[in-house]
Amino acid sequence: MDRQHGFAVVDLETTGLSNLDRIVEIGVVLLRPDLTVEGTWETLIQPERDIPNSYIHKITATDVVDAPVFGDVAAYLGALLNGRTLVAHNASFERRFLANEFARAGTEDGMCEWLDTMRLTKQHLGVGKLSEALAIAQIHNRLAHSALADAQATADLLAYLHANHRADIAHYPSALFTTPAPEVRTLPRGGAPSWAGQLSRTLPEAGTKDEATYRAELTRALVDREISRTEMRQLESTAIAAGLSADDVEAINEEFTRQLAVEAWSDGIITDEERATLLSIAEALGVDPALVHSLLDDPLTGPTPSTFTLHPGDRVAFTGALTIPRDTWTERAAAAGLDVGGVTKTCAVLVAANPDSMSGKAQKARENGVPIIGETRFAQLLKAMDDTAEAAAPAGSGDAAVAAAPVATASVAAEAPEQFSWLTPDQVRTTGASSARIAAAWIALHPDRPLHELADNLKPHHVPEATGAGIDRYLAVWSLEHPEMLSVSANDLLDLPGVGPKRRSQLVEMVVDLAADGVEEPASAPAPQLATPPTPQTAPAQEPRPQTSPEPQYAPESQQDPTELSPEELLAAAHAPRYTPVLTTPTQYNVAPMEPATPPRKRPNPSTVFKWSAGIGVLCFFLFGLCLETFDPEAESFIAGVFAMGFLMGGLTAAISGAMTLIGKFRN
Repeated sequence: MDRQHGFAVVDLETTGLSNLDRIVEIGVVLLRPDLTVEGTWETLIQPERDIPNSYIHKITATDVVDAPVFGDVAAYLGALLNGRTLVAHNASFERRFLANEFARAGTEDGMCEWLDTMRLTKQHLGVGKLSEALAIAQIHNRLAHSALADAQATADLLAYLHANHRADIAHYPSALFTTPAPEVRTLPRGGAPSWAGQLSRTLPEAGTKDEATYRAELTRALVDREISRTEMRQLESTAIAAGLSADDVEAINEEFTRQLAVEAWSDGIITDEERATLLSIAEALGVDPALVHSLLDDPLTGPTPSTFTLHPGDRVAFTGALTIPRDTWTERAAAAGLDVGGVTKTCAVLVAANPDSMSGKAQKARENGVPIIGETRFAQLLKAMDDTAEAAAPAGSGDAAVAAAPVATASVAAEAPEQFSWLTPDQVRTTGASSARIAAAWIALHPDRPLHELADNLKPHHVPEATGAGIDRYLAVWSLEHPEMLSVSANDLLDLPGVGPKRRSQLVEMVVDLAADGVEEPASAPAPQLATPPTPQTAPAQEPRPQTSPEPQYAPESQQDPTELSPEELLAAAHAPRYTPVLTTPTQYNVAPMEPATPPRKRPNPSTVFKWSAGIGVLCFFLFGLCLETFDPEAESFIAGVFAMGFLMGGLTAAISGAMTLIGKFRN
């Protein structure tokens, strides 16, 4: 057996399943020819787009802020794979995504035919799912849906199949990557580098200095009194561009921390919340904690940093799956006299579910220097506006101010959303900017039109943004059933397992929000060039889904957490006989997936019971008559008694189930 070259076992985590989705994590286990481990390699990847399926692999936009893009690691990854047999479980998935990424990066693709352990497990173990094969082989996967952990489990499974079932792993070609590459920067899961340490390594020691620009960026980053990882990187870039040294940045950060302490002491007390906030900011900025504690121990005086406030007429924008529905925030902002709309250069703030979001609006906000804040900070800013208005209002004017609020809300509600050109002026006055009302109008007026026709800026391949709530399970099933998700109609959504009118409305509302946020068109992947003779390429809308075991078995839902299931498993579970959709209570604060309900015991269909019981009754009657005509004219034998009892019970059951069937038909 010629097996002088080693193996490279690969596993990927991605943002989804279509050709427009991207890799977010790579794990590689290098094996010697005898299948012993030679080494491992892993890294998170910045996909340069939003990550809608974090609930599967637990990788969020925050985790990949510091991660390299695929183009940064492509050549080195090829060098790792060079000269080895490529191995994966459901190898067509890994091969397709890597081919797309190599093509996007414009780098060499030396991949060849892969060894697929899923094919081997079906052949030797009778199962296709990785988790089921690992259970049979008694192999523990330390962290499912983590690229390196899944690759290590797959490597152990390959060794088990070869040793215990003599699985054929020879005669596979080896990958051929000819481009040499030095080792590259990686970011393992959970291994985000320290911002202060990274800053000290990248800032110049001297040069022309522009402290004002850095101070302005720092002020903008601290609008919500938090510094996200993306804001840290923005501060780093600003400091480099401003010609600041590490000592300069340290001095400015310390000065700013002192000013925040002065502001905190302005009311004469330091609350526990203020103390925790200031310590958190100081830690993010790399300021000595001992200095911060000394600042908080005694009242201080001095200049305070500019306090960010909102004023009537300021433009605010929203993005992402907000905890409080966007319609509610829009109404509250309008009542305060704010202008709600898209992101522009004059926009005061962008309110985001996750400040590290890579949505189109978030990227535009960063380009225009617009602060990105969370909902909590926005609520505080609204309250500050209310307090200012109350303090400025003359006596007796309170009723007038209250009366004016509905007028402001109505004016915003009456604004015509330009991208929904199918709405008539009368309909606009009814729906306003409410996502729920626009979705309801679309379902009522155009239930059979493709959903991408709902707005002028939508295309069939666009993907609604996940919410973090229970509806995401049905979003995943939708994406698997229809890779070009917006090519289907609202009525088509009712054909998805577990989707009724209410969930259909939620899904269509997500499409409305996608259009309202403004869709950033991703760069399409060039057709990958494979080293082996190419197979006919299939369009994204027709690409087959990864295959699963023909007869998947699922643990009871009380023992299996649905948030640990992959999209493929969700779809398989949706079609399984024992699958029961997870029920969620629609409240405006429902942001976390609810625990799955215990599946009820399935009741037999009355019409089916009638057919079987009538058949059994007739059969028993015939056999009872046969007994009387042959060996038991007096019907005294045990067999005759059994047939007689079967006839009586079958007839009684048939009568009851038949009546229930008729009642059911009349009700329907």
